[in-house]
Amino acid sequence: MKLTFTRICSGALFLLLFLGSPGVTRADHSVLIERQLTEVLSEISERYQVIITYDAGTVEGIKVDYAARELPSDFESALSMIIEQTSLEYKSISAKYYVIYRDDFRGRRDIRKLERKMRQIQKIESSGNVSVGRKQSEGNNNFSRIIENAQRLAPDNIDVSGTVTDEDGEPLIGVNIQVKGSNKGTSTDFDGNFYLEDLDENAVLVVSYIGYQTQEIAVQGSSNLEIIMLSDSQLLDEVVVVGYGTQKKVNVTGAITTISDDYLHSRSASSVSQLLQGQSSGVDLGVSKTGFAPGAQMDIDIRGMSSLSGTSPLIVVNGIPGKMDDLNPEDIESISILKDAASAAIYGARASNGVILITTKSGTKRELSATYSGSVTLNNPMELPKMLDSYTFARVHNEAAQNTGARYYRNEVVDRIIAYQNEDWNYLKQFMPEGSTHFETVPLNDGSWGTKWDAHANYDWFDIYFGSALNQKHNFSIDGGTDRLLYYFSAGHTEENSYIKHTDDTFKRLNFSGRITSSITDWWDFTIETRFTKSSKVRPNLNYDNGSSDYLDFFKTVFQAPPTNALYDGNGNINNFMGNFRNLMESMQNGGVNSFTNNTQQYTFYTTINPVKGWSINADYTYRTYDRYETDVIKRIPYYLVDNTVAYHENVNGFLAKHNSDYYWTTNVYSSYEANLVSGHNFGVLAGLQFEYDASRYMFAKQNDLLVQDVPSLSTAIGALTATDALNHWATQGYFGRFNYNYKEKYLFESNIRYDGTSRFAEGSRWGLFPSASVGWMPSREIFWEPIYPYINSLKLRGSWGALGNQNVSPYSDLELIPINSATVNWLFQYNGDFPFGYTGTPSIASPGLTWETVTTKNLGVDMAFLDHRLTLGLDLFERNTTDMIGPSEQKPGVLGVSVPSTNNASLQTRGWELELGWKQRVSNDLSYGVNLNIYDNHTKITKYNNPNNLIDSWYVGKVAGEIWGYESNGLFQSEEEIENHASQSHIYGNWRPGDVKYEDLNGDGRINEGNRTLDNHGDLKIIGNRSSRYQFGISGNISYRGFDFSMLWRGVGKRDLDHHLTGYGSQAYFGFLTQTWSAINDIHLDYYRDQPGDKYTGLYEGDKNINLDAWLPRPYLSSVENPKNRQVSTRYLLNGAFMRLQYVQIGYNLPERAISRLGLSKVRMHLTGDNLLTFSHMPKGVDPVAVTGFYTLGTTYGVGRGFTFGLTVQY
Repeated sequence: MKLTFTRICSGALFLLLFLGSPGVTRADHSVLIERQLTEVLSEISERYQVIITYDAGTVEGIKVDYAARELPSDFESALSMIIEQTSLEYKSISAKYYVIYRDDFRGRRDIRKLERKMRQIQKIESSGNVSVGRKQSEGNNNFSRIIENAQRLAPDNIDVSGTVTDEDGEPLIGVNIQVKGSNKGTSTDFDGNFYLEDLDENAVLVVSYIGYQTQEIAVQGSSNLEIIMLSDSQLLDEVVVVGYGTQKKVNVTGAITTISDDYLHSRSASSVSQLLQGQSSGVDLGVSKTGFAPGAQMDIDIRGMSSLSGTSPLIVVNGIPGKMDDLNPEDIESISILKDAASAAIYGARASNGVILITTKSGTKRELSATYSGSVTLNNPMELPKMLDSYTFARVHNEAAQNTGARYYRNEVVDRIIAYQNEDWNYLKQFMPEGSTHFETVPLNDGSWGTKWDAHANYDWFDIYFGSALNQKHNFSIDGGTDRLLYYFSAGHTEENSYIKHTDDTFKRLNFSGRITSSITDWWDFTIETRFTKSSKVRPNLNYDNGSSDYLDFFKTVFQAPPTNALYDGNGNINNFMGNFRNLMESMQNGGVNSFTNNTQQYTFYTTINPVKGWSINADYTYRTYDRYETDVIKRIPYYLVDNTVAYHENVNGFLAKHNSDYYWTTNVYSSYEANLVSGHNFGVLAGLQFEYDASRYMFAKQNDLLVQDVPSLSTAIGALTATDALNHWATQGYFGRFNYNYKEKYLFESNIRYDGTSRFAEGSRWGLFPSASVGWMPSREIFWEPIYPYINSLKLRGSWGALGNQNVSPYSDLELIPINSATVNWLFQYNGDFPFGYTGTPSIASPGLTWETVTTKNLGVDMAFLDHRLTLGLDLFERNTTDMIGPSEQKPGVLGVSVPSTNNASLQTRGWELELGWKQRVSNDLSYGVNLNIYDNHTKITKYNNPNNLIDSWYVGKVAGEIWGYESNGLFQSEEEIENHASQSHIYGNWRPGDVKYEDLNGDGRINEGNRTLDNHGDLKIIGNRSSRYQFGISGNISYRGFDFSMLWRGVGKRDLDHHLTGYGSQAYFGFLTQTWSAINDIHLDYYRDQPGDKYTGLYEGDKNINLDAWLPRPYLSSVENPKNRQVSTRYLLNGAFMRLQYVQIGYNLPERAISRLGLSKVRMHLTGDNLLTFSHMPKGVDPVAVTGFYTLGTTYGVGRGFTFGLTVQY
């Protein structure tokens, strides 16, 4: 017999009702109606003419079965019938006054407090000092007002009245108000009003109430006070987003951090990842070699390294895997970071590196509300190096050159430099053609203009190429809804420009999103969500067909350009020379651009069915398309000869096009059931499945030799066409479940399980089972905690264990693919011919046993609250072990002819801790403030790896990630005798002089060397530091006073060692000198070893003043062969990478409601924000401690900008 959906639901409902609803006979089910407990209490309060009070947080969301006509005649029997369906208790305070409370220590404590308050009221009434009158409201016996009249009024004192409400504006009855230091006091009436006479104008009122934070309110001469009470359980009753649902924070047993929208909105950063800096413990954010270029997206690690094959977390947006930085920050409502396996295991294979859950805004039940928020930012580079003036540069350059046996700035050039700085144009005209207008260089014999050490200008190229940028953000949203329909729509525009001048380097993003939720019936909701993102980037093309190397050429050239280079030739044209000291001006303005556009469209359909109380059925389907279009155009650059004729450099010109497309769909179907049983037993179960599929395509085409440079395309180029494409796809399938249980929110248990399969592995190795379990205990809810409660308000102990999978391998790794090559085979048909001929290569070797990496995490945590929950503490200790990690296979003979595939043969361990402290206090209705600190540390050690020779340059068992091997060095040689008596350093270099670095002979063999760089023989090398960031921290604070608000965030790293690019061709930023053409000398490089007097043309100073034997930097050479001897990684020149930065500081003001309500507005807020205003660091000037790794040398990348932002928010 075919059953309709309605019949199925009816059957399920009948079964549930038959099994549940304790305290009501089975025969009553036909007339029972499920109602909110708050509604039922209000109804029976009116019916029996009694007062029922309770903490709103205690009864929130609780539903009971209720049949009004079946209630007994006496009130207590009726109340018992209702309360027995819950885990709550009730107590009679007086004949007509009842309190509902939770049966734990806090609830019992609050009952005792209320009883004392009632006795205080009676005592005050009978004391004779205050007379209390009560009058009944029409139609009921509830108190409507307590009117207190003092018998004596002291001179110069005042009367104080006021209202006490909760955070939702509801009046609170029975709030105790005591005058600090006296016996005078009162309680609020049924409308939340109170009245006190004859108070000192400087009196302090102590305001306390069941389940709310005690406050001390200074009267300060005010005769009318409005007091807002804050729930002292708000931190524990907070709801946090978890995988496939939400949980009360009090019941969470995993390691989860929640970031609210308060920390994300009204900020100037263009991407969400940048906004997360310093916001959460355990979350490490860094940048790639492009640094903080416009539109920068940060790399994210959660709790350090989990695999050698990648550590990026899973990003889930509204339940769907996605990209964080495609979102508009103003659309985000909250972010939850799942850091341990217990909280992340529900996501299985994709969650081995943690999960970031992002919930975006949705509609709310209200009339249509429209919000505009916009900001304009003036962005400047952080402190830049100061280039030497050209005269000083030439002299120190000559001194370093003399150490190598040559000089590059001839005396006559130095004389011209002096004349140029003195503006002695008559002297310089003798070297110039007739009619010259600029005197920065001289003509050469080949008809071109001089560069390098033939020019004599005086430029600080950082001033020439770096300036300011104006950025902007604009967002508009509308939301609202009714009982049946909720909606939210938004649009956003972000534009971020570079502080590099003379070029277009811009990032833009457009965001459109919409979400509509329709309640088809009382038990069935349907939601459709659509999101469109378009982001584009334009940057100068300085390095054709080499992606981000465009920035490499820029930063490298600016860092190395000598101040003597001429910007203009004698005729006033841009002196567009090429080579190592190329003038970038023409290239940046007219040399072509690299541009890309990303388009992402996503459509998601959600439905939720609630057949019966506690049972929810959910399903969703998402389809997403992604397209990236990229073009790379480079043009030949003109330059001018002395006779003013135009020539062209022989650089290549051409056009390149790329297209990436990706198609992704996923679906989730899951069902959950929650039940609150008799006597405080609560449980929930969830089960579901997920499917996802991804297919991508890549196409590439390039053609050189543009005939028409102003119309760049494949059709306007005549060079050889190069084209290729690639296809890729993968799929996963997963089944998951969760069970959680708590007894009176005191004993907690949760278990998750996920069974995942992936197409990335071979059949037989595709499936993995990933379980987790966690427990928690709240001793603060035990009876024995009563004497401790005044000192420690809350204590939760929790522990978890879980296993997760990692499938981060390339698709098709299980297939023995045969490569096809279509290159020319000119040796087969005609030597040097051009005959394309397809042929196959050697088939790859598959690794059929390749399977999941397994990441197992153990976590112990404690959460505490002190001083009426104003001070909170969270501490976590964790250990993460990755086994079956993909590593290198055993080496095979070279005659194999193909690379050996990877296998699951490695493992690592990460250990760490996290600490979060918070203080939050409302001093008065007008003043509140908060301070938060998070600090964390972790380190990773290799526990298994295939390194049979124990090479220290590779991973080996026991190696700590980030460790630095180097020499120990305690100074510079001061004499030839010292060199002679020291251990031989000939292994490093054959010739040593005073001023060179002295390395220590640690193994005592009389020779300084590195052995064979193995653990067994590493010579005089030792572990001297570690590159990993340790003791990372964030400190935030906020103050709110009336309409004003102030907030700030500091972030930093407590310990980090750096040896980045301190050797070879990457050492100029630290040492300054390298070769005659690759030096970058500025004002921080002048403390170098000098043992000879200077003169007009050589040396930093003239005469003996030039001698500097007690120098920090070694003797400089202009030789790529000799300089490296002094730049071996050593303790002397190890950098301290610790830093602290004022990430942002903001002050805002909300216009008074009375001033804007006439315009129909509900909110107008203005704010001023400063970003990255202060940085305390040991880095060389111009090196951002966050963006350390540059393209070529230390710091040769985009450092973070210093921004000043004005923002405006208007809400209708």
